[in-house]
Amino acid sequence: MQIQEHYKTQKYVLVLLCSGLALMLLLLSACGSSGTTAPVNSGTTGVIATPAIELALTNQGAAQLQSFQQWIGLVKQYGGDTTTYQQQYDTDQQALQQAKTSTDYQKALSSLNDQVTAIQIPAMKIEDLKLQQQLKQQVAAWGKQHTHYNAYDNTTYPLGYEYGDNGIGSWTQDDLTGAKTVADYQQAIENLNMYLTNFQALKDNSKDSTPYNKVHQSDLELMQHYGKARQKVVVVSLEEQAMRIYDNGKLVNAFLVTTGRPDRPTPPGVWWVEGKQSPTVFKAGVPKSSPEWYPDTPINYAMQFHSEGYFLHDSWWRDDYGPGTNYPHVDSSGDSFSSQGSHGCVNLSKVDAGWVYGFVNIYTSIIIY
Repeated sequence: MQIQEHYKTQKYVLVLLCSGLALMLLLLSACGSSGTTAPVNSGTTGVIATPAIELALTNQGAAQLQSFQQWIGLVKQYGGDTTTYQQQYDTDQQALQQAKTSTDYQKALSSLNDQVTAIQIPAMKIEDLKLQQQLKQQVAAWGKQHTHYNAYDNTTYPLGYEYGDNGIGSWTQDDLTGAKTVADYQQAIENLNMYLTNFQALKDNSKDSTPYNKVHQSDLELMQHYGKARQKVVVVSLEEQAMRIYDNGKLVNAFLVTTGRPDRPTPPGVWWVEGKQSPTVFKAGVPKSSPEWYPDTPINYAMQFHSEGYFLHDSWWRDDYGPGTNYPHVDSSGDSFSSQGSHGCVNLSKVDAGWVYGFVNIYTSIIIY
């Protein structure tokens, strides 16, 4: 019996030793593996470990949150209501922070992407409207203080009318009305900033008494602003009724011109030579009964700068160019078609137009202010 009890005791000890060894091996195996269990609450229970969210995803989330906040800032800058957008931002930010898996994070990121896309057009529309308002107010205010009295028809005209409702003002509204895509709105905003810049240059230049055939500071600033200082540039000053030609920032020639009449103004902006023709024939394209009709007109030198039919060209029927010739007047030629400004083109004498034609190339920049 004692021997049996001794062996039984040894058996229990051996079982305990084996059980202990097995437990130790199990624990060592758990510690050395990638692990699917983790001790929580004093080691009494286990949970599935949280897989790491990919760094690329978190970077995308951070970038999109920043983008969303910038768009919200744009809406706020131009006086829009940001309440709803800010609430959406807070919700998206919280969803990203609380995501436990890459799948959850992807879902939250997808929602954020949708919100960033959705805010873009409303934000740009608000900006466009605000810039339109700025341009209109500036043009109206300046035009009240700066006018041209025309004795020929006893009429006082506001200066800068090219930027008003008969000119660029209507173009900006057309841009906004026709905008459908993000790219459309971006272009409309870019155009408005261009018009505002050029109008400011017109105002600054109006205080400059430098002769028309000398370098003007406003010309240089505009060329620098638009990155045109190292190339050929044709600059047209609407108030001076003058054209100055630059090459690598140096003035190489200057001419007096006649630009568009108040009801058919020359469009200010930054354009380029789209095509050259010598000779060609201009046709009115409207019935003879229309006040816009003119007979087929041979042109010696035509340089198109806008697809709507705007050209730099010779107007051999005129004798007079320069200040006042864009308003109703008596031209020295006696020609009735010379008693108004142009239909929006920039007119030069035949000799001057020939020089310009030989100087410019396709894509030569044209700055009109």
